[in-house]
Amino acid sequence: MAAEPLLDEVVVVDQRESAGAAVIERDVIDAMPLGNGDITSLLQLLPNVQFNNSQLHTGKQGEISPADVSINGAKFYQNLYRLDGMSFNNDIDPASGDKSSSITEVTSASQGFAIDSSLVCRLTVRDANVPVEYGGFTGGVVAADTCAPTKDFAGQASVGTTRSSWMDYKVAPEQQAAYAHPTTPDTASQFEKWTYRLSLQGRPSENLGLVGSFIRRTSSIPLSGASAMKNGESGTPEQTRQTDNVFIKAFWRPSAGHDVDFSIQSAPTNDERFIAAIKDSRFTYRAGGLGLNGGIASRFDGFTLSQRLTYTEMDSSRDGESSIYKTWSYSGGDKNWGTSSISSEGGYGDVEQRQQAGNYSARIDAQAFAALGLQHRLQAGFEFGRKSSSYERKTQYESYYGAASWSDATCARSNGTIDPYCSTADTASGWAGQYLTRRVIYLAGKFTVNENSRAVFLQDEMSRGGFTARLGLRYEASSLAADAVVAPRSAFLYDVFGDGGTRLEAGANRYYGRNFMSFYMQANRLSLQSATSGSGFTRTGLTDWGPLQMSTTAAGYHFDSLRLPYDDERMLAVRQRVAGTLWTLKYVDRQSRDEVLQRLRSSGNRWFENAGSSEAQTLSLAVESQRPLRIGETRTSLMAAIDKIDTHTSHATYYESELDYNDNGGLDYVVYNGQLIRSIEKPADNYARPWTARLMLMTEIPSARVSIGNFFRYRDGYRKVVQNGTQIVNGVSYTNYESRSFKSAFTWDMRINWELPPAGGQKPFVTLSIDNVLNATNAIEDSGSYLLYEKGRQFWLEAGVRF
Repeated sequence: MAAEPLLDEVVVVDQRESAGAAVIERDVIDAMPLGNGDITSLLQLLPNVQFNNSQLHTGKQGEISPADVSINGAKFYQNLYRLDGMSFNNDIDPASGDKSSSITEVTSASQGFAIDSSLVCRLTVRDANVPVEYGGFTGGVVAADTCAPTKDFAGQASVGTTRSSWMDYKVAPEQQAAYAHPTTPDTASQFEKWTYRLSLQGRPSENLGLVGSFIRRTSSIPLSGASAMKNGESGTPEQTRQTDNVFIKAFWRPSAGHDVDFSIQSAPTNDERFIAAIKDSRFTYRAGGLGLNGGIASRFDGFTLSQRLTYTEMDSSRDGESSIYKTWSYSGGDKNWGTSSISSEGGYGDVEQRQQAGNYSARIDAQAFAALGLQHRLQAGFEFGRKSSSYERKTQYESYYGAASWSDATCARSNGTIDPYCSTADTASGWAGQYLTRRVIYLAGKFTVNENSRAVFLQDEMSRGGFTARLGLRYEASSLAADAVVAPRSAFLYDVFGDGGTRLEAGANRYYGRNFMSFYMQANRLSLQSATSGSGFTRTGLTDWGPLQMSTTAAGYHFDSLRLPYDDERMLAVRQRVAGTLWTLKYVDRQSRDEVLQRLRSSGNRWFENAGSSEAQTLSLAVESQRPLRIGETRTSLMAAIDKIDTHTSHATYYESELDYNDNGGLDYVVYNGQLIRSIEKPADNYARPWTARLMLMTEIPSARVSIGNFFRYRDGYRKVVQNGTQIVNGVSYTNYESRSFKSAFTWDMRINWELPPAGGQKPFVTLSIDNVLNATNAIEDSGSYLLYEKGRQFWLEAGVRF
């Protein structure tokens, strides 16, 4: 679907936008190394964007999920993601991480759909001075756009692959054994990835255009460790990952002045997983879903009316092989698959988490008019949304444990039936047999959280001479927030000489974020749990269980009347054109307040409340070529940027702060490197490389039908904050944090595109990508006893044909 690379047309920053927006065009996307192909990986090009430290973890390269990013120090789950104006944010539990071993929770992610970069012709990132039409974020706006067809009929088909044998592993000596016989995908020493792409475009008539694509990305991850070998099959068990993306879009111009677009997207993810060391624990993780997106832009005398109606369904669900879980004492002749003391079997049952969201928006853009000595461009609009998020345990889950000695020759009950929680085989603990004495049950049940939201915005862009002021207000209200809010937005631009060569920019803005289903569901999930006491919990001998009693654990989880978290922003920027290049110097100050976190108010009482805060100051310098440099037959364009960020936060995610409030009466203090400080003063422990520099060189050699992209990235050394127990200060116990230092990291990634001579209207091509060309060794984490590293050199290959 992508047009052929024409580096002469590289445009990275749209000049009609402020310094707070950057646009990555299709030809730049085609020059970036392949990687997993998700759109957020492209943001490595841009300053003010930080990636999760574990993105390049050498043991996790079998994964294909999209990368998480933080923009200007904000939380990675508070960005706004859009495809053709449709949000694909997953608000079920975006900070959950991997929950494969959780009974009640299911893995989730911040992006509801895994959007492949080949689907996109333009990616716009707004990180500062964001206009009022955008809301529901405190980080930034990542907007992907597909493009209308340009030919009567054209297409592209390709197959790409990489594998563990094409990658150099960087592993600490202490982890060599774990990688030699891996039991989890976090230490995967083998994987094989494939990507299949097909795209078509055409114009059946002058007023109708169609584009369509199918993308499938798969990964297989064999795990050969002894404790992973007992998952219902002989041979080496294997986990798999699969993401599909079917996209069809129509562009229609029914009459002059009216443009209509409509798209259907199906983007399911299906992963086959199991829990290490647990027999018959296979389950399917389902994510992604369906998107319907329609819009119409109508031009009238004096204004343009743009309307959009969207509907999305997203999953973060688990379909388990078993809903009964048993924990046995190890038995060499019977229960012989676990560790030397315990053998467990079974799964955690079926849990379906689903988000259904509908949204309607309308925007009016008025033509410029003169009033009070100024030129005005007014914009006004509104949005209505309804979101329904549900958690359903579809099957009753039963856990049996508490193995005790059983000496009888059989497992027969008094009524003659065989007890399924009994074994007569000798155990490693010296028993002649065993039976399970305790049980916990989670009942089937469903809970739903509904959110109704509305927004109204108004903006006036006023200009006179070289000065422009953009002033706006955005009103937002949500049924999940205690109060409606108003976000003021302001941007001021001055064209110093009136020729666009030197521009000054300043802004002061407020952005309100979102609240998530997980805040309201935690108590509901636990309300399905039975009590860990009484005759329904324990038994003596092979008797029936007593009446079931329900646990009171859920009563210890609460949420306040939550407010919407917000960021206050101040920004300054200077843009200068010099000798065919555009330079941008930008400073952004962010103050994050009312961030939601889970706080332990007293023993057994946890509250989600607006107690979190963060601060970040980012200084960046970027340069890009406005026209390619010609040397002989070659044409080279460049992008370069360096940024410095200083960020502090009271919490990493909304789940990870309760220890800071454990015993100190909620005084919000912690011990850091031996000093008692406010929790907000603790440095961020992720998404916080102090200095990052990047350089992208895109070179085209037309006579050889070759284009080469070289991406260089230097990340300064940093100090990671790690928790290390507690420390008593003046008789009060505080959570103790220490810092550990990591060296700087340099990587050079390369992509080579080669288009073979055309034959019969078909243009075969081959693409080779090389990550970490120099095979550099870069440490990213400290487990406490050894270092964890990024991957070494890796090769990716794609072959296909354009027609």
